[in-house]
Order: sequence, then C-alpha cells, then structure tokens
Amino acid sequence: MRLNPEHLITFSVVAELTSVSRAATALNLSQPAVSGQLRSLQEQFGGPLYERHGRGIRLTAGGERLLPYAQAIARNVQEASGLLDGLSARRVSTLRVGFSFALTPVVSSVIRLGQEHGLKIQAETRPAAELADEVRGGTLSAALVVTSPQRTHAGLDNHRIGEDTLRLALLSGHPLAGQGYVPPHALRGERLLWAARGSGIRLQTERILEATGISAAQGGLELGSLWAVLEGVRRGHGLGILPASFLAADVQAGRVVSLGIEAPHVTVLHTLLTAPSALLSSAARTLTDVLSRHPLRALLAEATSLPQPPGPPRLP
Repeated sequence: MRLNPEHLITFSVVAELTSVSRAATALNLSQPAVSGQLRSLQEQFGGPLYERHGRGIRLTAGGERLLPYAQAIARNVQEASGLLDGLSARRVSTLRVGFSFALTPVVSSVIRLGQEHGLKIQAETRPAAELADEVRGGTLSAALVVTSPQRTHAGLDNHRIGEDTLRLALLSGHPLAGQGYVPPHALRGERLLWAARGSGIRLQTERILEATGISAAQGGLELGSLWAVLEGVRRGHGLGILPASFLAADVQAGRVVSLGIEAPHVTVLHTLLTAPSALLSSAARTLTDVLSRHPLRALLAEATSLPQPPGPPRLP
C-alpha cells in the first residue's frame, strides 16, 4: 500500500489543531480539499481516523496509532526542506520576524541571538493583530507579541516565552504619584493615553478597566504605538498603562513614576507565534528553541539597563 505523504502531513496538522477548518487555513487549502485528503487516507487505512467532537475533532484509536508516523513524515519533510535551503547563501537562513510595539526594545537582542545560531532575521514592527494574520498567511515566519493569558491566536502555535506586568505611568507631580498601588476606579476623570486598536496592551488595559466604565472613547487619547503613549506621559498629556519592562529605563531616570494596579488581569504574556509545528521550517524551529532558552524578560532588562538619552522637556 502506497500512502500519499501530503495526506499524512495534512492529517498531522488536523490532529494538532483539532479542527479541519483551522488546518485548512494553516495549510492554505480549501476545507473540501483537506476533507478529501482525510477521506482518501481513511479509505486506505480501512477505518475512521477521527470523529466529530463539538466544534472540532477527536482522534479514534486508529488515528492515535497513525499519528506518530504522520508527525514523523511532516517533520522529515520540513527538515529536508531546511537542509536544501541551508545549501545556499553561506548556509545562513533568513527569517522575517514580526515584533509588536511593546517588544521593540528586544529587536537587536533577538537579531544578535539569531546570528549566533546561523539565522538572519529581518524585523518588522506592527500591532499584534496584524502580525498574527501575516504569520497565518505565511508572509512572516514568526512574530513576537504581547498577549493576555486568556487569549490565543487560532490556527497558530502560541509559544509562551515569558511574562510581564502592566503598571500605571504618570509624572511625579501627579496627585496619585505618592501611592504604591491604585485601584482602577481611581482613574475616573483622568485622561488616559491608549495604544492602537488590536494591540495586546490595549486589549488587556480595556479588560482591567471594563468594570469601571472607562473606555478610550471617554476623554482619552488614542496615540497608536506604546512609544507614543510613553512620550505622552513624559510630556504630561495624560496617564498610560504600560508593561513594567517597557517603563524601566524612564523610571530609573526619574522621568516617570510607575504604580501598581490593584486589579486582576495585570499580567501579560510574551508569546512567539508560529505556524503549527508540522509546518515549521528548520530555521523557525531553531528560533523557537533559542527564545525558549532566553526569556524576553531578561532581554528587556538587558535593553533597558543601557544608558538612555535625556527625556524631552515637559510642555506647558
């Protein structure tokens, strides 16, 4: 019996994502095409490999037996592809990697780590939602984003690289500045500075404040990037909620004050988004392994400990 390797690879992706539709998206195939490949594989196998379960699928006993072989085929195909890619261009693999705005301080560190492991990384910076779409579409090999613990990006592998804590940033002369922690309701009536829609930090900030009735539409300023939010805080234009590591250099230099927030949902995750493991190139797999050994929190601390230029003067 001659099995089609493509059908086995498709089966391994469906099993990993527990969904025919999500596998179709990840493989850039139509759902009928994926279903057709699975049907052919089941006919050759002589029995069902999976059964419908809620909105997804669950492997049968036969499917569980076949899965390790299908995963091995998928892995070997990817490794062979990586081997062929490595025979050109001085054996340096090029990866296009996206970074959300909150993680731009670590771009140079990640590029340096990549070079040490034979990777040439081309960095792109955009909001997290856009980066996830580009990884799904294959435009980016991977993306480093900040997400809430409650959120995952469907159709992608979400690798947890580290975590951070959201803090309130304000100037030392503000009435709240002397407090170590503030409850969300203390921010009513304050002008809040917001990151762009789709930003992981924006989504988590909204989650923190959802019980207070405070929203971006109620007297706040939407400034786009986290850098713009921090600059607005520096200039006294309002208060911002930003990751602790992102604020560290300004806090150390005395440009801003950082306060804790007495609320749940103040933790955010540093997440590497990649295609499902069965579709990963050897270069993307290397990047995943490297970052799993170098948490972003450490890289951010390294970045923010560098000497910083003086902040801009506060406008009247």
